[in-house]
Amino acid sequence: MDKNRIKSVQFIDTYIPIVDGVVETVHNYATVMNRQAPTAVVFPSPKKPFAYSRLKYETVPVRKIKGIVPYDEYTLPNAPMDKYLHRYLLDFDADIFHVHSPVLLGSYAVDYAKRHRIPCVVTFHSKYFDDVLNVTKSRLLANIAVKYIVSLYKRADSVWACSEGTAETLRSYGYKGDIFVMDNGTAYHFSDEKREELRCRAIRELDMPEGVKTIFFAGHLFWHKNLRLVLDTFRLVVDRDPSFRLVIAGEGYDGEEIRAYADSLAFAPGQVRFLGNITDRNLLAGMFAYSDLFFFPSVYDNSPLVVREAAALGLPSLLTEGTNAAEVVEKDVNGFTAPEDPAAMCAEILRIFSEDGLKERAGEEARRTIPKSWEKVVDAVRTKYAEIIDEYREAHGPKKKKSPLANR
Repeated sequence: MDKNRIKSVQFIDTYIPIVDGVVETVHNYATVMNRQAPTAVVFPSPKKPFAYSRLKYETVPVRKIKGIVPYDEYTLPNAPMDKYLHRYLLDFDADIFHVHSPVLLGSYAVDYAKRHRIPCVVTFHSKYFDDVLNVTKSRLLANIAVKYIVSLYKRADSVWACSEGTAETLRSYGYKGDIFVMDNGTAYHFSDEKREELRCRAIRELDMPEGVKTIFFAGHLFWHKNLRLVLDTFRLVVDRDPSFRLVIAGEGYDGEEIRAYADSLAFAPGQVRFLGNITDRNLLAGMFAYSDLFFFPSVYDNSPLVVREAAALGLPSLLTEGTNAAEVVEKDVNGFTAPEDPAAMCAEILRIFSEDGLKERAGEEARRTIPKSWEKVVDAVRTKYAEIIDEYREAHGPKKKKSPLANR
């Protein structure tokens, strides 16, 4: 099949206005794909209204189940009861489905694809055992969820992961089949002149001081992102050198506790600053350009876009050694790693800042080697889609033709 004529539907259980790495991936897949062929994204209707007409692809909010999810920003989709969704998918006549959340919409998409002879890809993005454990605090429920998720992957026609380490995590859950690795991209590609312009904007609009050694964290304020390690490490750093500053961007359901913990560490005024969510992507880029080191020691994240975004602005990252997130980093070449320990991380930060030119060289090499454009990534996605579709149709025959009775 011609890869530039493939009509795809992307399924995800959380979407804009909520933004995370998986949402960014789906948004960029759809944006780039829709330039060549119709592309749609199916997701739960949000609690807060959003002008989806601004997006450059088709969007299909699914009716939601009310009163179940404990967090204000999240909803659950009720796809089986949404007659509009069923009619939409029949009319859209997709060549391939791609599932990015293996829960409610994922199960619906796989079932629908089987009935209508549409090949279905499922990508493993997240450590779902950790996700369920963090919410429920129950290992029993986390293990039950993992068994359900693995059963869904077994029903997919192609299983993808966003890194080699992520693929190994899925195998550790009990999945035995083939896994294709498709890397993530970044939408950040700036000239030196533009990078300086963005840096100056961040200084001006966020009131950032110049000439201050700044460590930056950007991400959801969840404990499982290793925020305790970030704060404990920084406490040790400023005990040695009080001229450092830590800036944290993001919000999350642990945000209040994380801010309280930071207060308990008795930092001097101005040493730690919480910016909240930065929804302006260029302003976030300016913070990457402004900062001296991106500190992201999460052992939970698989292929974090923020590390790629930091690299695109010439900002090197300090990551926990041996983690999935650190796959793209060669220590002291295009980034840094250290053991998951505050004393070790503190020693590494002090070393990075004490060796003349080290962080600047690593930042430029990160900029050269780590980021991939979404255009390049999506071209690889299309190529793989075409291969999957051809193999599927050879084995199963063409798609079922639409029936006027199917809507009844």
